[in-house]
Amino acid sequence: MGWMGTYGSATTAPEYHSNSIGTPSWSGLHESGFTDALTNQLRNFIESEAELQGFNDSAQDRIGENAEFFHASFLGGWPQQLWNEFYLIGIKNQQEPQDEMPPYYEVWPPMPI
Repeated sequence: MGWMGTYGSATTAPEYHSNSIGTPSWSGLHESGFTDALTNQLRNFIESEAELQGFNDSAQDRIGENAEFFHASFLGGWPQQLWNEFYLIGIKNQQEPQDEMPPYYEVWPPMPI
């Protein structure tokens, strides 16, 4: 998946575009233009993208490269704080993977024929 992003300012959201989701409605938007719906979209984006970036940065031995995406003052600072939280979750998930999936015969028992 290709993606492009530029760091935002204290009053403007970062610009973001990816092959998978295109350009979100909030991309490059001034903070005065944020509605509740856009805020929810931004929160959902951060929760998924920051975790993915943290996971990938850890896997590629480049932790910290994508640790900041929002200006610390943008929308009162919560987007960057949430980004940090989920970025660290991604790192942890990569470094401490969950148990592997059980064998298929435990998940899908044989059916009588």
